[in-house]
Amino acid sequence: MKREDLLKEMSESIGTKDPVVFFGKMVDMFSMMFDTVERLEKDLKRVKTQSALAIQWEPKVASDMLAKQVNVLRSQDKDAFASEITELKRAFTEDIVTQSYKEFCTFWEDTLGWHPFLD
Repeated sequence: MKREDLLKEMSESIGTKDPVVFFGKMVDMFSMMFDTVERLEKDLKRVKTQSALAIQWEPKVASDMLAKQVNVLRSQDKDAFASEITELKRAFTEDIVTQSYKEFCTFWEDTLGWHPFLD
């Protein structure tokens, strides 16, 4: 449901419908707000990471990205991404691709098929 529609229904229910209807709509509105806040927090974290890397390459940030991507792939389907997980873990452990932006991006694209800062 769109925010505008929900707000309109909430205002129309004041004094005309059972308070449970209004509070049910309020719960829906809070849910929408919390989803938006969570999305914005994720976006902010991503932007902070990317802006830090744009200013100066940080191997520690790249290592953290490798570790997080391993966790993401494990949570999706550990068996389907076994080779990718192995490569990412090896790169993390040996610290072989985190020293330069170009090496890191090339490795990420070769392993996962997409640019690490694309989204």
